[in-house]
Amino acid sequence: MRIKQILVAFLFTALVISCGNKAKDINVSEIKTECEVLDAVLIVTDEVLELVEAVDSEEGASEAQKKEYKSLMEKAEELKDYFEESDFSEKAFEKCPQYETMERLEKKMRKARKLLK
Repeated sequence: MRIKQILVAFLFTALVISCGNKAKDINVSEIKTECEVLDAVLIVTDEVLELVEAVDSEEGASEAQKKEYKSLMEKAEELKDYFEESDFSEKAFEKCPQYETMERLEKKMRKARKLLK
């Protein structure tokens, strides 16, 4: 049963990402579960990491890239605030299939914060 849940969550996330959902398209008020919050956070994270890959290492981040990063961080903050203000459970959040993926990406996100600030 657990494998089936993981597979369904993975396919849902793949579907969401493949349908062209972008951070700017996320409507926080439509999020109903802890795992939907995590999926939205992963969309934002993926966009940030794509932005980092596009930064020229010699010249550093352009003003447009810094502006995009700021916009993505605002969406991440909106998601965080929504999570904290809701009745969501942190334990349920940690049980989401994508939680381990988010933990692995955290190190890359620290690098992104340094590069794009």
